[in-house]
Amino acid sequence: MSDNQNDTRGLMPAPQTALSTTPTPSDLLRLAIDKGADLDRLERLMDLQAKYEAGQARKAFTAAMTDLKSRNLTVRKDKSVAFSGTAYTHSSLAEVVETVVRHMADAGLSHRWTVAQEGKSITVACVITHELGHSEQVVMTAAPDDSGKKNAIQQVASTIQYLERYSLLAITGLSTKDERHGDDDGQGGQDTSLRDEWIERANAALNPKVLAETWALGVAEIREAALAAGG
Repeated sequence: MSDNQNDTRGLMPAPQTALSTTPTPSDLLRLAIDKGADLDRLERLMDLQAKYEAGQARKAFTAAMTDLKSRNLTVRKDKSVAFSGTAYTHSSLAEVVETVVRHMADAGLSHRWTVAQEGKSITVACVITHELGHSEQVVMTAAPDDSGKKNAIQQVASTIQYLERYSLLAITGLSTKDERHGDDDGQGGQDTSLRDEWIERANAALNPKVLAETWALGVAEIREAALAAGG
């Protein structure tokens, strides 16, 4: 190669580097401020930035919940209850919280409950919030739990704890497992998890009306599952 060719190559312009990212509303806002944009334009850009951040927070929340559910967490039924000829097991609130909270924190999520009472109705909302600010909630309402020999305050406290437990289970999509129903012999067996779940819900019903509704829904779902499985 000649010296002239080398000289020509050295004079050629360097290739332009493409932009690696798309400007965000925040970038546009800074640019507008630098150029002295008027107040109306700045307000519109600030509104656009707020909507952009809210959208990013929703996406992060969805990704975090997907991560949480991919961990296949199962809550043990660690508490036995027996009264007036009724006996069943369920997951205590402490067991539910202990199982899920650490994994929620790993995914950037936290939870809280709000409680309200109006007349005979007690309402509990379980709110899950992502570290970027987006939150979603599940709301449940029930009457005071007058089963057993509870006084008025205990009836309210029992219902609040019940709703806190099931609202957290509902919003996280967790399932519960009764250790007594495991296949200890290693031979496998019939899957009774759906039946056991509905039995637990029926046993935990706070009044006859809820019990009847729960039982009807359970029978229908179990029958549908059996038909789908060819049973």
